Amino acid sequence: MKLILGHKGDWIVDPRELAARLDVRVRDLKRMERRGQVDARLATGDGDEAGLSRVTIRLPDRGWSGTFDRSGTLLSEDAW
Repeated sequence: MKLILGHKGDWIVDPRELAARLDVRVRDLKRMERRGQVDARLATGDGDEAGLSRVTIRLPDRGWSGTFDRSGTLLSEDAW
């Protein structure tokens, strides 16, 4: 999984990869997004974590979090 900088300056995670990590179908993830049931947050690190970014995705009944380096490479992840 990679964190990719989009053409509008936004960060993008492939929804197919994200859906697999959340154990939902892509169409269900997209439907939940349209209904406002997906909370997505991006936090940048500072201090010892400078240069790292954490993406956190929360659905009504599960979630996923991943830490990415400056190049967008996934370093660690957690699902609940």
